[in-house]
Amino acid sequence: MLMRGVAVREARRYLRTTHDVDEVVQEALVRAWRRRSSCRGEDRMPWMRQIARNEALRLIERRRRRSEFELLDDETLLAGVADEDALQEQEGMLLRMEVEQVVGCLSVADRQLLALRYERDLTQPEVARMLGIPEGTVKIRLHRLRGRLRKALDAPV
Repeated sequence: MLMRGVAVREARRYLRTTHDVDEVVQEALVRAWRRRSSCRGEDRMPWMRQIARNEALRLIERRRRRSEFELLDDETLLAGVADEDALQEQEGMLLRMEVEQVVGCLSVADRQLLALRYERDLTQPEVARMLGIPEGTVKIRLHRLRGRLRKALDAPV
């Protein structure tokens, strides 16, 4: 009982909560029991005090390291990641809506050309055959359309 009292007093110097003190004291007593043959001298109290001090410092260090890693697992960080994903999703949706709006302002022929090339994923020669126009015309119109879309989408709102 005397060794336990020494361990409790030493642990309280470093730790705030009773739970932490109890944890450290228990670990110190177990460690002292296992290493009892290494104690030299008749007065075991300084030896026990040192073991309790070391255990308290170990606990503090473990908590410090864990708190550094907990930043990676913290709910707020995880919520931030989810919010970041949601933000990217929102930005993508806004871009799609903007593209739909810009494409909606195009002529029927231009929308048909874009739909055949990009929605149906036809090659330029296939689009030319379907529309009955030269392949060079398809290439030029697509090039000009992409430029107009890029300009419209890059324009400040």
